[in-house]
This record gives sequence, structure tokens and C-alpha cells, in this order.
Amino acid sequence: MAVKDAWILRLRDEVKGENNMSGEWYFDNKNEDNDFLTMDTNVATLYFDKEKGIRDFKNYEQSMIDKFGNHAICNFGYTSMMKNFEFVEVTVSEVEDYPI
Repeated sequence: MAVKDAWILRLRDEVKGENNMSGEWYFDNKNEDNDFLTMDTNVATLYFDKEKGIRDFKNYEQSMIDKFGNHAICNFGYTSMMKNFEFVEVTVSEVEDYPI
């Protein structure tokens, strides 16, 4: 069985406090019904290349600014994501149905 390091984004404590949330919450880019959050680390969005994830957030933010101006809403841009989430390193194990 293969094992690999990866990162997930955990909601920052100060954000949880502002929103009266308890427990650990993680970013899940597929869970729009729950504001893109999950408490299940097994379904949290994985970033095998943290630096690429950061570049993608920055590129998204810049594309929104280019398209809509300096006051564009960039919920998934670097500034917003890093304000609300922090990277947490995890170890991922390969399972039969989900190769890594």
C-alpha cells in the first residue's frame, strides 16, 4: 500500500469563533451545499503539491481582479483562503478504489 504526504485546509480557530462553530472544519471544494466545508478529513480537498495550490489560489484571485476590478469578490482567491484556512499536513494511504 502506497503512502504519500499531502495537505488539507483547516478552518482557522478565529473564523470558527466568529461564526459560533465548534470542532474541526476543512475545505471541501465539492460540498457547495455546506458552504464548501466538511468535518470529515477523508473528503476534504487534498493538495499533493502545496505550492501549486497556493499558485492556483493566487492565479484565480488575479483573474477575478483582471476581469472585475480591484473590488472583485474572490472567495477562492489566495487572500480569502489564507485568511480563513491554514494548511495542515496529512498522510494519505492508497486504498483499492482510490489510488494515489
